[in-house]
Amino acid sequence: MEILHTINILGVKIPFEEINLEEKEKRNSLVQKTPTTTFPFLQTEQGNISQSNSIIYYLTKKYKPELLGETPFEKAKILQWIEFANCEINKCNKSIIYPIFGWTDFNKENFDNDNKKIKELLNIVEKALEKNEYIVGNKMTLADVKLFSSIRYLMMLHFPEPMRKKLFSNINKWFEKIMNTPEAIKAYGKTVLCKNIVKPFTGVINRNKQSDENNKENKDDNKNQKGNKNNKENKKDNKGKKNKKEENNKEPAKQEEKKEEPYVPSILELPRFNTKPIENNPLDALPPSKFDLEKFKPEFIKNTNKKSAMKNFWKNYDPEGYSLWYIEYNNEPNECVTLFRTCVIKGGILEQLQYFKKYCFGVLGVYGADADYKIRGCLLWRGGEIPQEMKNLNCYDKMSFRKLDYNQKKDQQLVHDYWTKIGEKEKVFKKPAIDTRYFY
Repeated sequence: MEILHTINILGVKIPFEEINLEEKEKRNSLVQKTPTTTFPFLQTEQGNISQSNSIIYYLTKKYKPELLGETPFEKAKILQWIEFANCEINKCNKSIIYPIFGWTDFNKENFDNDNKKIKELLNIVEKALEKNEYIVGNKMTLADVKLFSSIRYLMMLHFPEPMRKKLFSNINKWFEKIMNTPEAIKAYGKTVLCKNIVKPFTGVINRNKQSDENNKENKDDNKNQKGNKNNKENKKDNKGKKNKKEENNKEPAKQEEKKEEPYVPSILELPRFNTKPIENNPLDALPPSKFDLEKFKPEFIKNTNKKSAMKNFWKNYDPEGYSLWYIEYNNEPNECVTLFRTCVIKGGILEQLQYFKKYCFGVLGVYGADADYKIRGCLLWRGGEIPQEMKNLNCYDKMSFRKLDYNQKKDQQLVHDYWTKIGEKEKVFKKPAIDTRYFY
């Protein structure tokens, strides 16, 4: 996101491609193009550049070098704060922020140590902002972009308002100024400051799936390397060797479970989406419907008597022009272990559907409890089939859809429950409604 933030500040148009790093073929084809085998990378006429800091430095140097400082001293100070953010603050984020998303296992000792250290580090930034509007003087530089990126999640998830204003009033003022700029909003979306500390997931994340896949690949490699010997003795020897190799392969799997290698779902790798409305949308070509969706939406939401609102809905519902669907995101074992992480996934789905709102109404929410959250809901949309907007979701292969029969009482009850049980104290099919709101 700091790359997008930088591009926005520079005011240049640079085309970019969002990729799903879980697609092995795509990843393998692109990894050959990145100098350090890491992502993101930038293609230039002189060659390719990888690593975020290198990319934002190159772009700034090319398009707006004044953001890198005007004197040798300013340039050195800017580099100093970039290194400070990258090497010191980001290091603390690994034990404070990463467990919230489930990227690493929670370690109390590391959390306590880094929680203390991050306050000391931010005190250094606080003092630097006592006399300056920005981190290096009174003009925004690349150092501000990097620092903002590094502490953004801390300000959103870890430091509530009373603590921010008491301990880091200068940082708070500086941060709010940057987060409300059009360039930051375009890159990150709206930044919501912390009201209550978001607790990390304290359980152990199961990474057996990754280990199993690695073992399977190793076994396949071993199988291909076997000689083509046909006599019984050699076959027995090969069989014995195979068993030994399989046993050897199991040991690394156990070691891998102990490593704190983050399992990151594809939806989190793409927190922002280049969604565009579908041109010549076939939904616009459907025959007119007697059901006025735009009139229905505000009437339903404003009606505090939801029993009456549902009665009016069924009275006016047009099954020829619209259809009702139960949808669910079929998460991987390690994806929905924390509430914040699950809400990010749900938010990504809804963000991709932003241009579908005119054809749709309903609820897609987060239900469940710690370590067992589910993203599911009930939607009404134009037409009787799964629309292209749903098929365009980058997680479409993880979504399940069931068309509801409005004549069946069981399906009517399902719609009723998802559309009326919105509050945090409500339960839908025995699962608490945690983060639910109308999509319209």
